[in-house]
Parts: sequence; structure tokens; C-alpha cells
Amino acid sequence: MTSSDQFVVFGAGNLGRRVARAVHPVLFCDNNRSLWGSRVEGIPVESPQSAVQCYPRATFVVAIWHPSRTEGMLDRIAQLRSFGAPRVIPFFALLREHRDTLLPHLLWEQPEYYAGHHKEIERARELLDPQGREEFDRQVRLRQGDLSGQVIDPGVQYFPDDLFRIKEDEVFVDCGAYNGDTIEDFRRASHDRFARIIAFEPDPANFPSLQRVVAGDQRISLRPYATAARRETLRLLIDGTGSRISETGTCVIETITLDEALGDIAPTYIKLDIEGSEPDALEGGRRTITRHRPKLAVCVYHAPNHLWRLPLQLHEMLPDSRLTLRTYNADGLDCVCYCLPD
Repeated sequence: MTSSDQFVVFGAGNLGRRVARAVHPVLFCDNNRSLWGSRVEGIPVESPQSAVQCYPRATFVVAIWHPSRTEGMLDRIAQLRSFGAPRVIPFFALLREHRDTLLPHLLWEQPEYYAGHHKEIERARELLDPQGREEFDRQVRLRQGDLSGQVIDPGVQYFPDDLFRIKEDEVFVDCGAYNGDTIEDFRRASHDRFARIIAFEPDPANFPSLQRVVAGDQRISLRPYATAARRETLRLLIDGTGSRISETGTCVIETITLDEALGDIAPTYIKLDIEGSEPDALEGGRRTITRHRPKLAVCVYHAPNHLWRLPLQLHEMLPDSRLTLRTYNADGLDCVCYCLPD
């Protein structure tokens, strides 16, 4: 192997280790000083600057992709180039050649995947308002490798004051409540004036944090379920903020439909951030949603086709609605479709 055939992976976290299994790098580099001089899966870790000095002709693969409002893939590429690295690529440039190792991974797919869904993509795009179409186009370009021109919405995720105002009789349903962060944002946005919150969170490790946020407020009820298309017993793969339903999961959980869980409760606003289970949860709440016509905020970045599948599904359920998109972090993370019935 010549030095020009060598790879260095920038980022020694979960994604970096996954990329390393594909390209077998000579080195990891990372901005985390505590990792410098250590080994990750047998591969040494150094600072980015040292890595470029040691391997100036290697291909550097940026394998850092996590929520950030201040730093994206282009910034990380620029960092390595500032140290003199002549060849730097993002991890998703490897998808075609290393599909079996790197996919599935949230919104990412091979570029040709999108050409095969052209008609659905166009149908979904036409449903969005003008601002939503602009963001949709940016997201499509991103998924095909164009990192330029991204827009990070400066507002509060799920509570955009340019789209709607929270009312004092709001009944908020939080699917994927995690540690209560969205509940806290809702309480601030509503000035703590609301009728009710029903929060669903299947990961038992998150419940102590949720209970601390609730602090005995009788207006807030916690449900230890995942929302889905039907009642089932499934497995949850524990992965911090990204815990998700998976056959490889070690935590046994129960799912429930929104129709069953809410019964006669009339929600006014439903948020879905449930790591890829959004289409099933919508279907499981079809009766409730079509009857009560709540506002909805649905994450569309957990699977490649969710960018168009979920707007199409929302339009089918609530045809007389405004649909738009907002993205709250760099590189496609936390992209949300808002559905606002007339």
C-alpha cells in the first residue's frame, strides 16, 4: 500500500468506528484531547494536526456527524485542510463502495436511490409552502452530496413562533419525550399556561429525568410506551438520544397506538421524534388525527425516504393543511415537517 492509498478517519466515535471497519485506516484523529495517544479498536488516535503531519498524503474521511448549530461537515473539512491535508472527503462519499458496512444510517443512501424515487419526491415537494420547498430542495441536494447553502433555523425546535402560537388550552402530545427537553421548551414557550401534556418515552433509563422535569405537575402524564401502528412487544436498542426499535435491542418494551392511548382526549398538538417509527405512529393515530385535526411536528431525517414519505402521509390524512419544513442543526439533522390544519 502506498501512502496515497492510506486512510485516516476524523472522528473516533460510533460513526468513525463504523467507517474504520470499511476502510481500515492507519489512524484515527479526533478533536477530543482525552483520546490523543490512546487506541480505539486497536487503531491509534492523534490530534488532527498531528495526523496530517504524520500522513500528509493520506485520504482523510470526516466521520463526525452529530447535532450542531455552529459546526457542520464543511467546517470539519476546512479544519483538516487548514493543517495541509490535500484530500478530505465526507463519510457519505464512501456509501456506494461500502454500502454493506455503512448503510443503513439515518437519512443517507446512495445518490442513485433518489433518482429512483423522483416522482414521489416531486409530489411531496409540491405540497409544501414556498419556504418549505426551499428547505426541501436543500435537503435533497444534501442527500446527493451537496453541502453548500444549508440554512439552520434559529428558532426553538417544535415551537416556531412564525408558524403558530401556543394557546392556554393546548393539549400537547410528546412522542419521544427523551429526558424532558421538549417538555421544558414547551413550558417556556407557553409561559407554563397549557391544559395538558401526555408524554411517551419507552426507554426506562430516561424516566428519572422525565419525572424530575414533571416535578409532580398534575397536568403532565408520562406513558412508558413507544407509539406505533399496533400494540406489540418489541426490542429497543439503547443508544442515548438515538434509542430505537431494533431486533438487536436488549431492552424489551411495549408499543401502543395513539388512538388507544389517547382515547377521548382531543390533542391540539402532536410532536413525533421517534427514531424512524414516525410513519407507523401516524398510522396508529389516524382516527385521532383525522377527527381532532391537531397541529403536528414530525421529524423527517431518520430514514432516506421520510423526507417525502411523511409529507405525503400527512397530506393524505389532513389534506387541507399547510405543510412546511425547518431544519435546526447542520447537515440535515433535526429536519422537521410541520403540518398545520386550516
